[in-house]
Amino acid sequence: MTEQLREDLDSFAEGHGYSGRSEVIREACQALLEEYQKSDYEDRRVLATVTAGFEYDAPDIEHKMMDIRHEFESLIRSNSHNCLESNAGCVETFVIEATGDDVLKFIGTIRGTDESVSVEYTVMPVDDLDAEPSED
Repeated sequence: MTEQLREDLDSFAEGHGYSGRSEVIREACQALLEEYQKSDYEDRRVLATVTAGFEYDAPDIEHKMMDIRHEFESLIRSNSHNCLESNAGCVETFVIEATGDDVLKFIGTIRGTDESVSVEYTVMPVDDLDAEPSED
């Protein structure tokens, strides 16, 4: 854990009423484990959007993103890379169609590229898109 991350955790803990960084880490770990536990989407086909933000001019991260694109190419329906204004950072956006388990594996792989990569995602079942409109 970098010194900056420790300092950030200490500041967060103090500012949000935690007893210390251990309590923050414990809560974050519990949330992550809950996220990956059995979900309603586990065996269903889902559509996910995954957005990863990272620093500008980070060739190691960009190379890892390229490797991930190749590793998961059968799941990726769309991908874009955008640089933010004034070199504030880069954003990789993926649209994935896969089982819920495979989507979580993809997200875990993205998160594992570097501790500085920030990841957000949304998931929706594909069969919800196929639903027939109800007659009212």
